[in-house]
Amino acid sequence: MRTFSGNLIRTIVFALRLSGLASAKTLHSRDDMFDWTNLTASTNLTLSPCYDVFQCARLTVPLQYSNASAGEAQIALVVLPANVSRNDPAYLGPLLFNPGGPGGSGVEAVIENAALFQAVLGPNYDVVGFDPRGVGHSTPALAFFESPAEALAFFAPYPLNTNESVSSLGRIVASAHLLDDLASARGAIVAESVSTPAVARDMLAITRAFGREKLSYYGVSYGSVLGATFAAMFPDHVGRLAIDGVVNAHEWYQGNDFTKGSLTDTDAALEDIYTACVAAGPSACPIFETTPALVRARVNRLIESVHVAPVPIFNDSVTPPFAVADYTLVVSQLLGAVGTPYGGALQVAEAVVALENGDGAPMFAGSTQELLASLDTCSATDGPFAVGSIDVEAPIICGDSMVNTVKTLEEARQEFEGMLKMSDLATAWYPTTQGPCTGWKIRGKDRMNGSFETNTSFPLLLIGNTHDPVTPIANALNMSAGFFGSVVLQQNSTGHTSQSGFSACTALALNAYFNNGTLPAPGTVCQTEDEIFGGSASAALVTRGLNRRDAGWRPVSKRAGV
Repeated sequence: MRTFSGNLIRTIVFALRLSGLASAKTLHSRDDMFDWTNLTASTNLTLSPCYDVFQCARLTVPLQYSNASAGEAQIALVVLPANVSRNDPAYLGPLLFNPGGPGGSGVEAVIENAALFQAVLGPNYDVVGFDPRGVGHSTPALAFFESPAEALAFFAPYPLNTNESVSSLGRIVASAHLLDDLASARGAIVAESVSTPAVARDMLAITRAFGREKLSYYGVSYGSVLGATFAAMFPDHVGRLAIDGVVNAHEWYQGNDFTKGSLTDTDAALEDIYTACVAAGPSACPIFETTPALVRARVNRLIESVHVAPVPIFNDSVTPPFAVADYTLVVSQLLGAVGTPYGGALQVAEAVVALENGDGAPMFAGSTQELLASLDTCSATDGPFAVGSIDVEAPIICGDSMVNTVKTLEEARQEFEGMLKMSDLATAWYPTTQGPCTGWKIRGKDRMNGSFETNTSFPLLLIGNTHDPVTPIANALNMSAGFFGSVVLQQNSTGHTSQSGFSACTALALNAYFNNGTLPAPGTVCQTEDEIFGGSASAALVTRGLNRRDAGWRPVSKRAGV
């Protein structure tokens, strides 16, 4: 059995603490002090100091690679410099990161997790976080709303649960058509310019701007689609490429990823939480019952209760001072808990008990509904008002599809019922994933033109959790079968992507892959140091960091400027 360096393990654990406690609070808090518009965009990489220890740039690329007359885009990127000079033979070049979404900010992720990235991925890389075209500080932005009030008018009635009422599914379909109408009228050229293949081409442009021809890349969740797309389109430009929480890219481009298999392990992940509650005992798990079935029944009773009789929330210390804890809120928070169970499960369990006792505030805290309410406090100068995620994700998720995704209400109902057969939590998953595609007509101009069955210049590393609620490990095995020589590493944990729970084994495997080109042996299974309801600090930091905004877990979240 291979043994790993204890010093490196201690370094990684220290980095987890530092990235969660220092980078997020100190560096990210200075976001308002750095003006990206002062950076001159260029086709050459002109790096300027930013955020104390980072370097920033805006790289000019074609808005549409297939149409030179469409104009230009500017990709915002932040660099955590390597510990060695770029002229040093030990320098390994840029290592790009995508945190998922789609629509997640790589700039934000790298700033908030600087120490973690450098410890796990290696100090001899320039770690590069970039905002994909249309997102964050990259321009032009995806922005279909002209004011916070207008954005709130669209999102406030948007159903976040398909079963909230008899008209919820119909409203989702109608809203999908409205969003397409807004995009067509106010930002069609941007909406058709943000496809995953276009971003893959941007990654090659970024790599070349550093004077390199082969990409080093780590992508999680949607970032796995981006990584697989790059490998398919540019197999000879793969240096080191690891994807984690793997999406089935075959189905993605057929518009079927969310309907065919994404929820395969969702119920198993939820059952893991209930089983862990019983094992932890009443002192550690607030919703303890003597069997997992009884824990499940207790939670389901609460869901059924608030579906009929929502609970009012009044707190005059916040704005607005009122809200309602209802069926949609509880199911959405439960879906979030299966994505980040190490820490998240305890928070939701505590909120369940509070709601049983008539207090809905803990369940409301950190929810989509709370974030929506914050739109009302934005000023008219805070734009752009792309709130996310469906207004940011639809142009990518739906626009990437090679087939028509527009559906009648009855067709949407059949699609949703197919998802519901996989998991009851599909009620909270459908509105923000497949639902918006039922009315979306705009397609990306730059299309996927590679094969997911190819021989890359260096083999890929794919990572999957035993029970990932939205990217089952079967996806990693499926994608690996097409990328010759690739290896799947299984992390024996629950949650979305390996970052949902800390595993020194997985972190060290990533370090060996990126720094030595060493792949784990086929069939490797990494254990995690965390336990659900175990109170692990490391897991909480990872959850708050790399995985803090990912596909579906916070369906409508704050965007830049809001």
